[in-house]
Amino acid sequence: MAQTQSALSMTRFAPAELASGDVLAEQQRAVLHEELVDTLIQAMPGYVVLVNEQRQIVACNRNALQLSGAADNGELVGKRLGEVLNCAHAEDSSGGCGTSEYCSVCGAVLAILKSQESGGQVVRECLVAVKGDRELALDMLATATPIRIHDRKFTIVVLQDISNEKRREVLEQLFFHDVVNTAGGIHGLASLMAEREDVSGHAPSDYVGWLVTLSGNLLDEIQGQRNLLAAERGEFVPECAPVSIREVLLETSRLFNHHERAPGRELVLKDGPDFIVTTDAAILRRIIGNMTLNALEATPVGGVVTLSADSDGSRATIEVHNSGEIPSEAQLQLFKRSFSTKSALGRGIGTYSMKLFGERYLKGKVDFRSNQDEGTVFSFSLPLG
Repeated sequence: MAQTQSALSMTRFAPAELASGDVLAEQQRAVLHEELVDTLIQAMPGYVVLVNEQRQIVACNRNALQLSGAADNGELVGKRLGEVLNCAHAEDSSGGCGTSEYCSVCGAVLAILKSQESGGQVVRECLVAVKGDRELALDMLATATPIRIHDRKFTIVVLQDISNEKRREVLEQLFFHDVVNTAGGIHGLASLMAEREDVSGHAPSDYVGWLVTLSGNLLDEIQGQRNLLAAERGEFVPECAPVSIREVLLETSRLFNHHERAPGRELVLKDGPDFIVTTDAAILRRIIGNMTLNALEATPVGGVVTLSADSDGSRATIEVHNSGEIPSEAQLQLFKRSFSTKSALGRGIGTYSMKLFGERYLKGKVDFRSNQDEGTVFSFSLPLG
């Protein structure tokens, strides 16, 4: 069926065209007449749906029905996967599920489209941002397999929940990511002390003080991993007290100015007034530290990363700026659990913990903006006082 101009105008990715009610009814009857197809769908593990060429559901198994909360199959017929999964982006475009810019990085949509195009089985990981849910993302493995029923083309889509597996993997990565951050700063500062023989008389005592601070931060990081496990279960309780934003920024500057993971980059702390917030100091340090290290690693040798803080009178906002631009595809997936812009184990996943702690537990706002003219700025704002 040719796609109309109105349907084309409603999408930024996959076709928006929908099958009519009469066509859907005919397709459903064709599937119901094939008892073997329904038996296989019901026997498959995971959440299974049969979709037509417009990616609309024609049949499903009991697991998918239970996941959706629908009373019977009739409530799901004609819907798309994003609507069943309560995806936060299913209504971003008037064309519905599959038609927003976020859908261009959705593993389920990509698997269906690729399977329809190639005529073969396609497997993709899928990170679904769940609207109104406490989880930031639902991790699924989507398998799309083409099938013909009475000369009509359909796709069987099997979704397997791999959230626990991904959660464990990311927690392990975060442990090494954050602990190595602090240990790297300690090693860099200790190396500087060992190499410099011409330091002034007061410098060694300053360095020793910094080492004490950094080693204390390392202990905080280790304890922080226990907090992260509790946060994933919704059981974390922040230890809030008045905190100096300026002092936290100074500690961050000391840590990363000599960090071995980002040699040859300059970290600049802008001058500015101090602000006092009531928050969990260890979690605040982790958020700012992750923003800073990510910026340093994204900056070429010789580049500059800038730390700053400002206030509008009611909220304090910390910003970390670097001159690079995040690719548009990566921008669409930032803050999702298990997404990484880097291939190395334990790197690039700090944005997930920033969002988890900063917004769910510290009641702040973690955000970013990235473009060619301005570069990239990660920000964290939270109430003063």
